[in-house]
Amino acid sequence: MNELALRTSITELEPEIAMPCQASDRVSERQRFPLLSLSAIVALVAHLLFLLLLPQPWRRNQSSDYIQYYEPVAQSLIAGNGFYLHSKPALTYPPGIPMLYAAAFWAARRMDVSEANALRIVGGFLLTVSAVLVCLLAMRFFRWRVALLASGLWSTYPFHLWLTKQPDATSLFSVLLLTSALLFFAWSSKTQNGIRYGVLLGLILGVTALVKPFSIGLPLAFVALAGVSPISGQRRSRIVFSACLLITYAATISPWEIWAWHVGGHWIPLCTNGSNALIDGLTFGTERGLPQVALPEGARALVRDAASHYPQLKSTSSIAHYILTRVRQTPIAILELLLVKAARSWFGNESHTFERWIAIIQLVYLPFLLLGARTVWKYGDAPQKNFALLAIVFTAYFWIMTTVTAEAILRYMVPVHCLLVVFVAVSFEFLSTRFFSKTQDLPRKLLSPID
Repeated sequence: MNELALRTSITELEPEIAMPCQASDRVSERQRFPLLSLSAIVALVAHLLFLLLLPQPWRRNQSSDYIQYYEPVAQSLIAGNGFYLHSKPALTYPPGIPMLYAAAFWAARRMDVSEANALRIVGGFLLTVSAVLVCLLAMRFFRWRVALLASGLWSTYPFHLWLTKQPDATSLFSVLLLTSALLFFAWSSKTQNGIRYGVLLGLILGVTALVKPFSIGLPLAFVALAGVSPISGQRRSRIVFSACLLITYAATISPWEIWAWHVGGHWIPLCTNGSNALIDGLTFGTERGLPQVALPEGARALVRDAASHYPQLKSTSSIAHYILTRVRQTPIAILELLLVKAARSWFGNESHTFERWIAIIQLVYLPFLLLGARTVWKYGDAPQKNFALLAIVFTAYFWIMTTVTAEAILRYMVPVHCLLVVFVAVSFEFLSTRFFSKTQDLPRKLLSPID
């Protein structure tokens, strides 16, 4: 039997493949607009229904930062007084959110709309845009059903919707993250345009950092992805892309950094609230008279000791020195605290209430998330694995930042779910193909429906 005949016989013996993504399901340019429009409609309807059905006692604004900082700074900007809070430079947080709110307030006054309604319109618009971007991103790698389902899952994700009941930057943050992911994948498919995409991505990441200082390290994450992603680009194109990204990022945040240094007298890493976030993350089980968090004895002793030293822990350097000292003295207690925070990052909240129900809801998503990630990683082609790699890196970045540098609460992890829902959608498509199609065989690979 010759080689061709042997290959043919082997192919005939292989079972029919049931795949979450088929080449025949590629989305044409004509089909994209109605699909993206449908994703926008679903997101907007979900948002409006959530606001209408939300019980009145739960509708109040629980964001003290908005009342004490963002709203007065936005009003100062509208009045032409610049970034000042009660005659002092407003350096507690970066300028992105006050600028967004100031623009909303200015437009509200011109259109004779209340400021509260203006913020609701902005929130609904950003949620809708984020849903469309989820659909657009998933459409690059998977069949249209996966893309549409992923968008719907993000639009109806309970903890994303919960944050839209009040002024919150999660939807804006998600829009910027999804845009950065789309730019990265656009470059990875055409690596000869490294300068253009590096500049654009650096600009988006700079804006993201000025919205949420939490994202200060994302440029390094993208540089790492550019170095290890399975793409055809040569080493030089990866270096050019990374250099343009970092230079543009630094140029984007430099005006704010220079102004902050000028008015504050010293350099700041985007804002002055970093030390407060660190100490909150170190004492989260004891603060403000809230219900006690379940902690191992060693970890509880550690947070109590940190709380007793609170007056001395007012700077990042003093907190870092304290943590390093405790690492040498009680490493087990530090490890226990980090493990508890790592777990609570997926269900914790500031008030420590309803956390059991939050954990149950998260656990409903978990098996589908794991199945979808396994399916893509095991059977996916190179672009799909590249998407999985980016989602894993983003998740690891957010998880580490939440665990190490901040109070362990789900709110900080919500933005990365705009990527994770794609895996959930893949698992639903896989299961429907597995159990409701004629073939009962597992997929051997995923065929990418790119362009």
